[in-house]
Amino acid sequence: MSDPWVQNTQQWINLTYPGMLGILPLVVDGQTGWNTIYALIRALQHELGITALSNNFGPGTLAALTAVSPVNDSTVNKNIIRIAQGAMYCKGYNGGNGALDGVWDAVPVAGMQSLRTNMGLSAGDGSIEPKVFKALLNMDAFTLVSGGTSAIRSIQQSLNGRYLHRQDFYVIPTDGYYTRDVQRALMFAIQYEVGIADGVANGNFGPATKSGLQTYGALTLGSTDTTRYLVHLFQAALIFNGYSVAYDGNYGSGTRTQTLAFQEFVALPQNGNADVQTWGSLLVSTGDADRPGAGADCVTTLTSARLTTLRGAGYEYFGRYLTNATDDNPDKCFKPGEAARIIAAGGKIFPLFQTGGGSLEHFTYQRGKEVAEEAANAAWWYRMPANAVIYFSVDFDVQDWELTDFVIPYFQGVNEMIDEFGRNWRVGVYGPRHACARISGEGLATYSFVSDMSTGYAGNLTYTLPANWAFDQIQTITVGSGSGAVEIDKNIVSGRDAAVSALAAAVGVGDDPQIPSSQLDAFESEWYGACTRYPDELLGSTTPQLEVMALNRSNVKTKVESHDAFITNLASEYNIYKALIMTPLIWESMVINIGDDVQDSRVIAYYAAVLAGQAPPALSVDDSSTGPCQIFARTGIDARNWARSRGFITDGPYSASVPQDMFDVWEGLHNDEEFNIETAMFEMMRQAEVRSSMAPSSLRDLTPSQVLQMCWGYNGDVYYGRHRAQLYYTIMRWEDSFR
Repeated sequence: MSDPWVQNTQQWINLTYPGMLGILPLVVDGQTGWNTIYALIRALQHELGITALSNNFGPGTLAALTAVSPVNDSTVNKNIIRIAQGAMYCKGYNGGNGALDGVWDAVPVAGMQSLRTNMGLSAGDGSIEPKVFKALLNMDAFTLVSGGTSAIRSIQQSLNGRYLHRQDFYVIPTDGYYTRDVQRALMFAIQYEVGIADGVANGNFGPATKSGLQTYGALTLGSTDTTRYLVHLFQAALIFNGYSVAYDGNYGSGTRTQTLAFQEFVALPQNGNADVQTWGSLLVSTGDADRPGAGADCVTTLTSARLTTLRGAGYEYFGRYLTNATDDNPDKCFKPGEAARIIAAGGKIFPLFQTGGGSLEHFTYQRGKEVAEEAANAAWWYRMPANAVIYFSVDFDVQDWELTDFVIPYFQGVNEMIDEFGRNWRVGVYGPRHACARISGEGLATYSFVSDMSTGYAGNLTYTLPANWAFDQIQTITVGSGSGAVEIDKNIVSGRDAAVSALAAAVGVGDDPQIPSSQLDAFESEWYGACTRYPDELLGSTTPQLEVMALNRSNVKTKVESHDAFITNLASEYNIYKALIMTPLIWESMVINIGDDVQDSRVIAYYAAVLAGQAPPALSVDDSSTGPCQIFARTGIDARNWARSRGFITDGPYSASVPQDMFDVWEGLHNDEEFNIETAMFEMMRQAEVRSSMAPSSLRDLTPSQVLQMCWGYNGDVYYGRHRAQLYYTIMRWEDSFR
């Protein structure tokens, strides 16, 4: 709705300061907005003689205004009064019946007194002191607004009234909302009450504040405010955290009861007293970060020595990562035997998954479905039992609209797919308080792992711990020394998530058997689904490759069936899983198309000429990916030379610079499917060694992240690696079921 008095203000600014404020003329619409407020700030700066105008009412503006304050009927520069009148209209107060006449008479005096009263200040004589003028020039409200509470408003008013005279305290809104500015004002108030001086108080919960609270803030049943206001401030902190108490300065039974409830919720010792730990948990997301915790998450492998250190220090719950990010930096995932080692030491595991999550671009519905499969496959491999909660990360200061538009759809994707692979796991969320609460409130997370160390995040400030919090991350510390030293993030444990105390049955034990004929059709249906979920044309239409897969489907099944005995024997001979051999066979055979046949014919034409001593014909090429596993001759030469160097084969060595060697290898790959399959196996083994330093004899111990690296190396594309790794684990689960 248009306000004619605001409209008058906008017209006055445009007429008085044409081209002088460094901004475009205001739209004269009678609606208060930031553009009008910024124009008033710039006009005031102009009148105060400030030449570098800005939208910020900072220390320089305040100092210049203080030199000519208070603003009242004695003010010489009447434009300053007119600016005050306009600002009052924008706030909804009468600064002169709509006029901007520079007259500070009974009407604006009454308006200013009303504003001051609403702020929680004394009515005064109607003059404007500098900090009040500063408060005029923003969008804060000083009346109760929809959604605000009268209890919070009374606290806001009392803070303004008691502390505005202090150097670093400024007028806060009195709208009934608990915001970042209100929380900061409460911190300043506490620092003033414990004796921290002006210029030293900074609004942070640091050592001086904790020390002062230990001296003055230890409140118990019967404590009352006299010269200090700490009972009031403790009650305010309870109210801001959603615990209803009287704001009266008397630590009565109601305050004690709600303190006990808060202490129980945040897993503090329940004594009903306002001790330093309780103050801390009310005021900052970490609480008193030095308090003991029973949980630890880390990116470091938990060796026996480190577990001995941590268990001896009282840690029982351990958050470890299921996978690395694609760059393996840091190498944070479980290592072979680590999960069993944690359980054997009497520990419990809460599995974590984060391959992105640090920026908005990661969060799409489709990516949510993908990470569900990646996490589930890793959880299956590491023997996380059914109903274990896997915590998926939102590791940045996500805004509410970003949650709605991106993060929640991502978690919908996670939930849609998490039960499709191996066991029925549950979804948890790691992130700031607001993100955890929103995602859990949508029914998309069972428990929350709260990133409370990020104390400056908007998603932590002014938000309470979510009701379903299981782990609360509060401090990075190093525990122990020597080989037992380990850096951890200390977590407070609520006990809501019992965590993993026993692993599922071991998987991948013994040699993979041949595929039972009775189960081939069901197995094929799943490997086909694992291929069609991730066609390569991710950035465009997926229809062409999906059509190719449909055409090749029957042929791929035939190849797998006809070569299964050969593949089974290879896997046994080289002590690897059949999935390592079958992954490139199934995927590459699934996507062979007519273009591959054309390239193969060009290779044949090339060598027909070159080996006869003739120039190669136009459009001919010396290499193509060929055969069921689609391998280039150069790749095949690298693979077979590697296998020869490891003592696995005796043919070769080959040289890619010798045409006859190139053609011999290419022809073998093209015409002999078993030669092709064996060579692809060697290439996968070589990539595992090159990219993950895994000895050929240890390839049954590949972690899911190392499987991704191996598949990535086979094709040279990270997305290929990520997606073929999921096919690998589809094959692994089925082969495990055949045992």
